[in-house]
Amino acid sequence: MLDAAAAVCAEQGFDGATINVIAARAGITGAAIYNHFDSREDLLYEAGVEGLRHVTAVVPQGLDGGGAARAIAAAYLRPGLQQTRRLLAELHLAGGRDPKLADMLARWHRTWTDALVPLLPDDDPAPEATVKTLFLLLLGLCHIEALEAVEATPEEIDERVERLVDAIVPVTRARRRRREVS
Repeated sequence: MLDAAAAVCAEQGFDGATINVIAARAGITGAAIYNHFDSREDLLYEAGVEGLRHVTAVVPQGLDGGGAARAIAAAYLRPGLQQTRRLLAELHLAGGRDPKLADMLARWHRTWTDALVPLLPDDDPAPEATVKTLFLLLLGLCHIEALEAVEATPEEIDERVERLVDAIVPVTRARRRRREVS
């Protein structure tokens, strides 16, 4: 179901990803989808979360903020993730039109912000702005296929994205320490 939802949303957009079209792609009935998800938005959101799992699965544990940011950006550029990039871009665009999806995305962004801020350098004066800037870069990478008319090799793009990430989140400074909850 999630693969079908991701494919349909990436191909036909959020509004075109109806329950009936997704169900037909998955080879099930629309009613079967509602056995697992309360709404179409819930299904598409979960498909996006699953897509992000594919992106972040390649990020080794224990990296500092800069290392983690580099690994995530590199994962966004992997050739096999075209559908995931399109899905994430579509979900973010649709979030501007769909309040329920916007709320889901806000929770998603908050969760990732809370996970990334402790990895940032201690001297970062605005860690949430740093994370937001990284998110903006990653959302831009979701549109890489839209720029096929501009010639650049994948290696050239990788190198420049790495430099941008290094400017956003330096890799050499000490990590922000996690606060222990009493």
